[in-house]
Amino acid sequence: MKSPRVALYTITIFASAMLLFMVQPLAGRELLPRLGGVPAAWTACLLFFQAALLTGYGYVWLSSKWPERVRAIVHVGLLVAVALAFPAFARREIALSPTAAPVRYALSFLALAVGAPFVLLSTTSPLLQHWLAREGQRPYALYAASNVGSLASLLLYPFAIEPLFALSAQESLFRALFVAVAVLVALCALPALRAGGRAEQVAPSGEPPTAMRRAWWVFFALVPTMLLSGATTHITLELAPLPLLWVVPLAIYLLSFVLAFSTRVAAPPSWLARASALVAVVLVFATVVHANNPVWVLVVFNLGYLWVASWISHRRLADDAPDPAYLPEFYAWLAVGGVLGTLVTAVLAPVALPDLWEYPIAIALATATRPLGGIVREDGKWRDDLAYVAAVLAATVALGFLLKSTRIGLVRVPLTFAPALLLVYRVMGRRRRFVLGLLAIIAAGAFVGDTGDRRLVTRSFFGVLRVVDEGNARRLMHGTTLHGAQRFREREQCNPLTYYARRGPLGQYFASETARGSRGRTVAIGLGTGAVLCYASPAEPWRVLEINADVLRIARDPQWFTFIRNAGTRDLALDLDDGRLGVERERDGSLRRIIVDAFNSDSVPAHLLTREALRIYLRKLEPGGRLVMHLSNRVLDLERVLAAVVVAEGVRARTSAPNEVATWAIVAKTDADLADLDARAWPRLDAARAGTQRAWTDEYSSLLSAVRTSAE
Repeated sequence: MKSPRVALYTITIFASAMLLFMVQPLAGRELLPRLGGVPAAWTACLLFFQAALLTGYGYVWLSSKWPERVRAIVHVGLLVAVALAFPAFARREIALSPTAAPVRYALSFLALAVGAPFVLLSTTSPLLQHWLAREGQRPYALYAASNVGSLASLLLYPFAIEPLFALSAQESLFRALFVAVAVLVALCALPALRAGGRAEQVAPSGEPPTAMRRAWWVFFALVPTMLLSGATTHITLELAPLPLLWVVPLAIYLLSFVLAFSTRVAAPPSWLARASALVAVVLVFATVVHANNPVWVLVVFNLGYLWVASWISHRRLADDAPDPAYLPEFYAWLAVGGVLGTLVTAVLAPVALPDLWEYPIAIALATATRPLGGIVREDGKWRDDLAYVAAVLAATVALGFLLKSTRIGLVRVPLTFAPALLLVYRVMGRRRRFVLGLLAIIAAGAFVGDTGDRRLVTRSFFGVLRVVDEGNARRLMHGTTLHGAQRFREREQCNPLTYYARRGPLGQYFASETARGSRGRTVAIGLGTGAVLCYASPAEPWRVLEINADVLRIARDPQWFTFIRNAGTRDLALDLDDGRLGVERERDGSLRRIIVDAFNSDSVPAHLLTREALRIYLRKLEPGGRLVMHLSNRVLDLERVLAAVVVAEGVRARTSAPNEVATWAIVAKTDADLADLDARAWPRLDAARAGTQRAWTDEYSSLLSAVRTSAE
């Protein structure tokens, strides 16, 4: 083939991959508000896109037996049909509840919104590589170009596309670029369109892949996908809940493909594989016992392991790539591995596992992908390995229960696992025994890994919640984010702590409400432990909207927290619903106040802080009613965001003076509605505070624009 043809193929694959990775965050932006903005929504997106990728790769495999002209005509025809008749992001109603069936809702929404264009875009790389193979070229290096395009799009979207373009403009840009890619694919298909009616089969130069070889392809694709999902969830929930941090693991995952399939990059050196095995021991222990310090050392270890393990696994795929005659099948089995990996993390694990155990399991499995060489040698007998692992598990559990009765405190857990960790490290050269040893440590952690202060762990689509006893109080934690606390000695009282303390801004606000005799119907978004209900007046109707059923169950159960039992009002309704949708169902002008408490983690539901959301809130308030918003956040300057929205809508707002408890804001329609607030305790939130911040809307919101600067 002449070089201009190779260049055309490369450009087309690169452009298609860029568009493929543009549609993923774009579709996620459409979906997230419907699922409360939780991190698991991204995992559900990943599951859909992996399944769509499998559909596209499967289509390429099945169509590889067709005559080339027929294949080219059908494919170009499908591209034209989708471009003209099935516009992406068409608004369609889904007959499912996003709170009751979040995974099914996500998959249905994405299938209707972007399923057809995504599947066709996913076919570009394997299809063009197969066409190139029929012309006598070895095409696998083009897979590296595909992942370079994906990586470029991944970095462009949050830092350039999202901040600069409204959602509708992004959708229009996608449709235009889809047409451009369709034209490029049609140009690549010209030789096939000119071909005769016969299929131009190229005789393979080797034996067809065996069932075992296909199984290894699936395994080598499955493990990095599980690592990607697990590392992203673990880092963003347990270690460093920063917006857009999910971009880094995904970029590392894509980079590993580029390195593995590039003909110019050597295989990972043996010393790197050995170092990764040592890091695997450290990470399995750290995740099992929920260690989260030193934070940035652990973040680097997790990301570094993801990179090396994915590179090793994907290099095994590249080295075992079959004769090009079997290329479509090869990519289809890779997609099967990707689907299985995300199926485990997105669907099976939340149902079957009470905690994020799938991540340390993935870490352990990844050590099995190391190739023979260096210290890695052939495995021994299964019987010997199983006996070894049983001994490690039994000894660790026995030691854990023995030490639990002592008073050695925080060093109990390290002492419990130290012998097992050393024993497993010593057999890192035996892949199977090493993997089984790490799995034994994970299993032991289920029995003796608790530091003694966790009282409850519950898991759902919306994440892992932990009830933790610390000092003289019980806390509700979601990763590293605190959702409320109660002192043990105050279980028969209703004394709110943390963000809701009476000495803090919320307490001061309700004190002023009581002083002026302000009572009426209240709707609160976000329940937590239910501490805000301590401020309800007798006979005052309150309704709380919570999207996570586990939060409702924990807050209602007096075994854990008693705020609901001791609430100031008996006229109380607790509903499972998205906050914005729940408020929208209220009668206009019927509410005395709306309390929005949903922003104190990295997973900020931006749809609750847009101009359109503010209009809904204010429309539901009675004359003189107020919107009360909790804006505490470690990373995002949500005061600046709210100020921009308030200024754009022409309403009035006050924010609490700086203090160590929390940051709250009060919004009303006029200055007169806020006149009773102390100007020193509640300074005005105005255009000066907004600065250059662009007001968020349902069409535009960028977490990057809200990140605090070092000066702040």
